[in-house]
Amino acid sequence: MQKINVVLFDLDGTLVNSNDLLINSFDHTFNHYFPDLQFTRDDYIHMIGPSLKKTFSKYETSMVKVKEMIQFFRKYYTEHETKSIDIYPNLIKTLQRLKSAHIQTGIVTTKFKESAIPSIQLFNLDAYIDIYVFLDDVENPKPHPDPIYYAESLLDNVDKMLIVGDNPSDIISGKNANILTCGVAWSYKREALLETKPDFWLKDFKDLLPMIQKYNRR
Repeated sequence: MQKINVVLFDLDGTLVNSNDLLINSFDHTFNHYFPDLQFTRDDYIHMIGPSLKKTFSKYETSMVKVKEMIQFFRKYYTEHETKSIDIYPNLIKTLQRLKSAHIQTGIVTTKFKESAIPSIQLFNLDAYIDIYVFLDDVENPKPHPDPIYYAESLLDNVDKMLIVGDNPSDIISGKNANILTCGVAWSYKREALLETKPDFWLKDFKDLLPMIQKYNRR
């Protein structure tokens, strides 16, 4: 039987607790461009996950304006990033243990490289991550399987892959690519995430390696 030897992670809301900053960035952007529209916190939560282009295109038909909104969003996010985000408990220790167990790791995000790298470097995640798939790298972002296929092309000796994410698009992308999937209990979209029926459910990062080892012993 195939054994899990690759773990792919979503970035925001999975490794990095940036949800509140994302919500504030959406609020700041929509208040500026569409002050007459009213959004709730839940509305903004549902915007987390898809690419900014996809989200803003629902409200603005001009691609020039959409690009402007994306830059406005990123500027606010970047200005507040270092003081407003953190990593989830037991993450670094878990990444270290995965590395010691010779399990390859990757980050698959709907962020462009320019936007994702600061968060990754802020917490020194690049010391433990083997490969990256940014929005720049693929034509079709999650939930399309392309990001998973691209990740696999960057890895060596892939046996069985697992993707860990907080968003339904992470799980659907994994299922579309026919790999194992794992939802996280700290997701802001917990109910929607459960509805995608991930293969595994993670309550704490410290349980990830034991979960993998149990699967691999079957």
